[in-house]
Amino acid sequence: MPNELKKSLLITLDFPPRLGGVATYYHSVCKNLPADKIVVLAPKQEGAESFDQAQNFTIIRKKMLGQFPEVWPKSLGGIIKIISRIKWLSIIRHLASVAKTHKIEIIQAGQILPLGTLAWLFWRRKKIPYIFYAHGLDITLPQRFMRKKTLLKKIIVNAKGMVANSYFTKDELVKLGADSKKIIVVYPCPNLELQQVSETETAKIINDYGLKNKKILLTVGRLVERKGHDLTIKSLPKIIKQVPNVVYLIVGSGPREKYLKDLTVQSGLSEHVQFIGAVDQKKLAALYQVCDAFIMPSRQLANGDVEGFGIVYLEANLFGKPAIGGKSGGVPEAIVDGKTGLLVDPNSVNEIALAAIKLLTDPAYAERLGLQGLERVSNEFNWFSQTAKIKSLLN
Repeated sequence: MPNELKKSLLITLDFPPRLGGVATYYHSVCKNLPADKIVVLAPKQEGAESFDQAQNFTIIRKKMLGQFPEVWPKSLGGIIKIISRIKWLSIIRHLASVAKTHKIEIIQAGQILPLGTLAWLFWRRKKIPYIFYAHGLDITLPQRFMRKKTLLKKIIVNAKGMVANSYFTKDELVKLGADSKKIIVVYPCPNLELQQVSETETAKIINDYGLKNKKILLTVGRLVERKGHDLTIKSLPKIIKQVPNVVYLIVGSGPREKYLKDLTVQSGLSEHVQFIGAVDQKKLAALYQVCDAFIMPSRQLANGDVEGFGIVYLEANLFGKPAIGGKSGGVPEAIVDGKTGLLVDPNSVNEIALAAIKLLTDPAYAERLGLQGLERVSNEFNWFSQTAKIKSLLN
């Protein structure tokens, strides 16, 4: 049959049970492909055996993928040092064995670097075509280094197709020489199971964190510079003047945690900021439920670090909550300004404060934006329709 789906192998460094938006993205894609047409090759990790047994598709775990770091060094020398240590030939041989055993017809590379390099080398050796996924910063960050930029272009030009998480990311690929006709945009979709939260769970959150009669701002994400936690904290003094009972909840962990905690103390805001840390899905749902507004004014950094989309904005909308985001990267595709939330200059403490004050002091307006966001998420962001686009590349 001319339109029959080809059997594909997804190679990825991010896959459950590891937490994170990218891991969830790939798991959702796989769940919506025919089980006999997808095989996953992912690193070994704690809890993987029980997770894998619960899936209806094949997952192969290999320690050798651990040669690829989750976070690459910032220096060119550090990057070259890691690349030189990777046993490319042994990995390609193993990939060939997997492809032969499972009759793989096309490769899906979860990360353009380094796995796109692997897919490209394998295509040159075995002539099995490949597609790859792009999420934003994985395209913008490497461009600081000529060697990596050159490699990006080779991977892009020879790919059968590309999957971008936003039109912002698609535009970045086109700037590197990609044929726009070979790129599809597949938005991340929120987990509908998040909505299942009981009154008991929300009551526990309110009691545990002293949130009774408080106005609650919430951020969910890794504690990294681009997310804008710092400027949200700096905007709090102005917000407090209008909303003295405001509390800012920060969910997640990351390298900026100490800096943000120190900033909070130095600003005299310890009574208004709480660091929740990493949470499970059940607790996350309760936190979305109790907040009044979601806020994450992401900004693009000088080194190219950028928010490619931002599924957390949609998760907030899923609970009928309005979202505040920065006018950068793919965020304007996640938030419809004035309809599902508010977009601000992510470098302006004043704009961030005014947006938060508007939503916290005008509950009718906040509710309208939140409900319009819920309607949009329900109608436009579901994995069944989004994965249908990927199937067109795998025909």
